[in-house]
Amino acid sequence: MDNKLIFRLKEFYTLEIFQVAFYKAQANSATDEYYKAAFEKLVQIEQEHVDYFADKIIQANEEVPSVVGTTFQIAGSLIGETFESFGQHNTCQFGVMLENKAMKMYRDFIHESNEKSYLTIKQKLMEYLLDEEFHTYWLRDYAKKHPN
Repeated sequence: MDNKLIFRLKEFYTLEIFQVAFYKAQANSATDEYYKAAFEKLVQIEQEHVDYFADKIIQANEEVPSVVGTTFQIAGSLIGETFESFGQHNTCQFGVMLENKAMKMYRDFIHESNEKSYLTIKQKLMEYLLDEEFHTYWLRDYAKKHPN
């Protein structure tokens, strides 16, 4: 694998670690069963993304970012706990911002995969983009229905 691909894999790994920590904080602090279940599902799906990128990094004989991942886990958890005190609406709005960042990154990476030899991961990137789009839809819809 070339250096740019390895860099991109690590970049996605880091973003996904942050999302897992943020969503996990929401699930752990939720009192509403539906809200809790939704965030647990988000954690499960985002963790699959983390595991995939970690596996690809390991397959390239590279080191999975542990210091950055740990820092992002702490930051994601802290931000998640802070946002929860602002209410579910604001928490979901912040989640939409995270998902928008992820979707942009996925779209850019998919575009790059058309131009480079990354075609082997393109299908997985499209699947993960769809996950992020579904997450965004749910977060927006929930925020709209629960305006605080």
